[in-house]
Amino acid sequence: MHRNGLRSDGSDRPRRYGVAHEADIFVGKVLSDQGRGVDGGILAGIEWAIANGCQIVSMSLGADVASVSVAYETVGQRALAAGVLIVAAAGNNANRAAGRPGLVGVPANSPSIMAVAAVDPDLGLANFSAASNPVAGGQIDVAGPGVRVFSSVPMPVRYGSKNGTSMATPHVAGIAALWCEKTGRTGRDLWSLLTQHSRRLGLPSLDVGAGLIQASE
Repeated sequence: MHRNGLRSDGSDRPRRYGVAHEADIFVGKVLSDQGRGVDGGILAGIEWAIANGCQIVSMSLGADVASVSVAYETVGQRALAAGVLIVAAAGNNANRAAGRPGLVGVPANSPSIMAVAAVDPDLGLANFSAASNPVAGGQIDVAGPGVRVFSSVPMPVRYGSKNGTSMATPHVAGIAALWCEKTGRTGRDLWSLLTQHSRRLGLPSLDVGAGLIQASE
């Protein structure tokens, strides 16, 4: 564990946080402090982000529901039309070691929302990372780092390591912001750019989609 933002090697050099360090961040709270919420609040948060000109929406949330939500797909299409890319966690309902691949749930299974899987530091598939869902739009699109990710945690601990597709999702959103800054691409064009530049992995596309997300050079 790293305390006070210091490195584990004892160095007093501060750790860097995030991916797109020059991006403007809009924070919309759509879940309770216990991590629960209702669809109406989440959908309102997406609408708020679109109205405020946000170009990327990162959602580390979801439900283990196989069918596509008409409400999320509707707002997802509206977002893409407005040049807004929504990135969402695929889900942590798998147990690969036990032979249970899980499936991508709502809202990541919407055709208009990018679904993010998680890989570990060795680029192996995270045990908990959900597999593609056979519904239209339910496939994994890309993967990001989601195991032992250094993160902020509730006080008084402050910092620790976290696992989840919810950790991989903000990595992808940050890299999307870097590509947006560099190229001016947004919405569907940005989505295409991210998948085209992803690094192929030695894992099934059903699990990692186009592969590991890559930052622009």
